[in-house]
Amino acid sequence: MLDFAFSMPTRILFGSGARSLLERELDQQPVAKVLLVYGRKSARLNGSYDDVTGLLEARGIAYLEHPGCREDPDDAFVGAGADLALDHGVDFVLAIGGGSAIDAAKAIALLVANGTRDIWAVHAARQAFTAPALPLGVVLTTTGTGTEVNGSFVIRRRADNEKVAFSSLSTRPRFAYCNPDYTITLPPQVLADNYTDILSHLLEQYFSMEDSTGIVDAIILEAIHYLLKSTPALHTWKDSYGFRANTMFASTLSLSYLFSCGKKVPWILHTLTHALAARRPISHGASLRIVMPGWLVWLSGNPAYARRTQQLADKLALSDAARLGQYFLDHFALMGCDPHPLLSDAEKAQIVARLSADTDFLARANLDACDLRCILDWTHHAC
Repeated sequence: MLDFAFSMPTRILFGSGARSLLERELDQQPVAKVLLVYGRKSARLNGSYDDVTGLLEARGIAYLEHPGCREDPDDAFVGAGADLALDHGVDFVLAIGGGSAIDAAKAIALLVANGTRDIWAVHAARQAFTAPALPLGVVLTTTGTGTEVNGSFVIRRRADNEKVAFSSLSTRPRFAYCNPDYTITLPPQVLADNYTDILSHLLEQYFSMEDSTGIVDAIILEAIHYLLKSTPALHTWKDSYGFRANTMFASTLSLSYLFSCGKKVPWILHTLTHALAARRPISHGASLRIVMPGWLVWLSGNPAYARRTQQLADKLALSDAARLGQYFLDHFALMGCDPHPLLSDAEKAQIVARLSADTDFLARANLDACDLRCILDWTHHAC
């Protein structure tokens, strides 16, 4: 286990009856003018928009709205939000939604504090944001993101669909109101994407560069086992508050940095899926379900991961770790997840070419182009 420092300053307000906690939290925040960042329809359908605006109006807190956030928020959306906030003297950003709205809110809060709107100019110049982000909060309406408790966010460049991960601890939200009732209106395939994302976060941190981190790995294994063995069919999730609540909290814990303590996590799976998403217009969860099985097959044949793949196989009562990829593929099908075409040879070649040029990623993950192709081909025999 590596040395580490851990903190989770985000205050979690959890449960269907936690509205009073949100009220107290708003009373304690130094808020004069809020920018609300949310999507297109879901915040109004699930009641979260009315709840939030009602609380703000009851307290005399002025607010502006920046709606229309789509999945994988882009530089144009966050730039427009930063302009709005800068022009009107916003001092707090509040996201209503899931990972996309929260990531956009983080980017906007950081841009405003640094007096700029162009996040790609900062990225291209390899500059660091010098000022900490504006304070922000979250009203969570999905069951699988985790971004409500960390300082990371992903923004897409509209010009070429390139997705880049940013990180600033100052963007960790002050609070996250997590009410599982807001998830009742989510379509089954959105729930499937949320669920897949939680599993991917747990698996990526389990398969870190270290051979073992003891208690952290043990907790991750139990969480994976719970999710895989306790998952009802997607069409029944609406009727199971308990499962939606546990899934929502599992998501929060999965990216709170807790499961990265003592680890170096290369995030191979997510890097591959971001490259895929730039070339195929599918959801993040769907891209994970396409790449994850091949990644697990590759892990099972890599000596560096042999002990941990076997531990995972044992936990799932599999006789052979090489079956992990097929196990997860079958599991997603049994849940009722929509199938998607596997990668074409052209897509594989494009992804390998793109990531082979990222020498920092290859060095961090101890990979080469052959490894990338093996993952995408569902094989470890050539590696």
